[in-house]
Amino acid sequence: MVRLPPPPDTPGLRVKAVVWRLLWPIRWPLSRLLWILSWVFRIIQWVAFGLHVAIDYVRLMYLDYTARPDDIFIVSYPRSGTTWLQMILYQLTTDGNMDFAHIAEKCPWFERSAISKRRLDKLPSPRVFKTHLPYIWLPKRRCRYIYVARNGKDVAWSFYQFYRSHFRYRGSFEQFFRLFMRGWVAWGSWFYHVRGYWKRRNDPRFLFLFYEDMVRDLEGAIRRIAAFCGLQIPEERIAEIVRRCRFDFMKQHEEKFDYAFELLVDQGIMPGRFLRKGQVGEGQQSFTPQLHEEFDRKFQRRLAPLGFPLR
Repeated sequence: MVRLPPPPDTPGLRVKAVVWRLLWPIRWPLSRLLWILSWVFRIIQWVAFGLHVAIDYVRLMYLDYTARPDDIFIVSYPRSGTTWLQMILYQLTTDGNMDFAHIAEKCPWFERSAISKRRLDKLPSPRVFKTHLPYIWLPKRRCRYIYVARNGKDVAWSFYQFYRSHFRYRGSFEQFFRLFMRGWVAWGSWFYHVRGYWKRRNDPRFLFLFYEDMVRDLEGAIRRIAAFCGLQIPEERIAEIVRRCRFDFMKQHEEKFDYAFELLVDQGIMPGRFLRKGQVGEGQQSFTPQLHEEFDRKFQRRLAPLGFPLR
């Protein structure tokens, strides 16, 4: 072990150290006061941000957005297959060429367009939007809505990995899981989100899909989506659409799907982490028995009484 030499010691430094210690009764309350002021201004910042978001959303909902009967909304809780459905709808509603810089050009994020000021009326029909809004905030018009739900345990694990790669989260999975279960993460509670849409599964405007069913039978899911949207797809195109909507093909074009790709260099985020593996049950391997039990208890309280199946 290398021993560092002691710092230089002078009478002046010793006097300053003694004075600094004697000032502790004053330093401590001042530190607490500044800490409280910091939190006050942080709360003001949060309130101001919330008002800013609310104003932009009201403007989008009631002034900027005019619904069309053939509009299609892809709805999900994050990390549940949203990007996958964007690709499927893009392939079904266009010639399928990958000649775009980002999928948002073809299928914009609805609530984010309030900030980006994108002209939604300039998009050709049928327009396809993605959204993570809970049902209470969803624009309820004469449109079609496709909701995809994924096993909540896999969502928690995938969301944790997303927090680490895109939000620089440094806590453990157990710490993140506590936040996830309380709904103290971006977009709130998974249970609340899924519950709100599961109750509308019999509404003819809604198509409720399960991520796990799409993994098992992608072609069947694509045909079901096309039928729900009233899209007439030539039979000879189906195989190519299925091929392009598989995970390996999308992984090759990952920069076209990662919403943060443009900010990667500035923020120091490593590319190649938005689309991970797309496997069913992957996240549950990292669950301890206690985490499984905690999730299952809440699932039995919130979703099981509604008949929601845990795929």
